[in-house]
Amino acid sequence: MRTLMITLFCTTSIMAGCGQSDTPMGNEEGQKSGVLGSATTAMDLKSIEGYALIRSKCASCHSLDSNRRKPGPTLKGIMGKKPSISGLPYEIWTEAAIDEWIESPTSVKKHTRMAIPGIKDAEERRQIISFLKHL
Repeated sequence: MRTLMITLFCTTSIMAGCGQSDTPMGNEEGQKSGVLGSATTAMDLKSIEGYALIRSKCASCHSLDSNRRKPGPTLKGIMGKKPSISGLPYEIWTEAAIDEWIESPTSVKKHTRMAIPGIKDAEERRQIISFLKHL
């Protein structure tokens, strides 16, 4: 039993080190995998408040997985990161910064490529931000 566990751990570790895992590349559901860490499955993400809003309002331009390329940057791990967009008045993405940004991107940066009218509903923005904390 111990030999089987060691073999499984080593094999999985080697695969993870090569960029391979037991989840498909480009998984848009934002799955995380790891040998020792907790795995967040697509089903788990779907149960998190704000998932449906992210899918309907953000996912056409933004990926929930860092392995997928879309016109906008990935939303995976965005909280606490430095914005990839130059000229924003934020050092890092905080709840307040994301709230202000998704409420009216053009008010924050006039000539942004994120040319959406914004999400005016404060409750929707709160739910989206809540979901982003889990990515």
